[in-house]
Amino acid sequence: MPSKWSPTRLKKRASGVYYRVGGSDTVRRRVILTDFASKHDLVYFHSVSSDDDHAPVIRGATATVNQRDSNFCIGTHAGYDMALIERAADMRFVGFEATAHKWYVLEIDLKRARNLPFIFLGTRQLTKAFYAKVLTSRRNIRYIQLDSSQKDMNAFHGTYALIASPSELATIYRLFTHDVIDAIAAHKHPFTVEIEGDSLIIFTEADKPSAQLADKLLHYGLWLAKTIDEQIT
Repeated sequence: MPSKWSPTRLKKRASGVYYRVGGSDTVRRRVILTDFASKHDLVYFHSVSSDDDHAPVIRGATATVNQRDSNFCIGTHAGYDMALIERAADMRFVGFEATAHKWYVLEIDLKRARNLPFIFLGTRQLTKAFYAKVLTSRRNIRYIQLDSSQKDMNAFHGTYALIASPSELATIYRLFTHDVIDAIAAHKHPFTVEIEGDSLIIFTEADKPSAQLADKLLHYGLWLAKTIDEQIT
């Protein structure tokens, strides 16, 4: 079965060559991700027609009705099917001031993991409005505090907010072992993580885009994807 990220399914409907006229920031962002795609053997599209049924749709917590996706990098890397996009959107939630964001959003298809519950690891980058949106997106999810007796758990909770259903604690502890928690807590460039079904989504603010940021996002995503798959027997 062809991958949902298969570039050949998109080529005929790819719109906007990357030489399309744009401002200096637009051009700089485009160059960063065209170089990124070339470096990692991915296929780059500046944009993909919304009329294409096969266009990659990355949903997750950053998705909004007014989102503007561009700079698609699609393909297979290190054995994992994936897509990285740049997403611009206004985050709105009742009772909070609207905020404008630009994100790098990476989705990786897990190989062995299936039907995983919704698990969200949010960072301090995120606004209170963003957390309010996440907490109202599904029934029975809430902030979860893991066992504080584990090493580096305070450092972990000092950086991340964990949101999931309390009924899924066994799965959470299965995926996030002591070693995984230790590695996440020690990571110097924390990214927000979403897990659900067979999908891993990782994103970060990209107000100041760079090749280094995109590379770190990819490497972190691959490490976490492999780690999750290793916990599934």
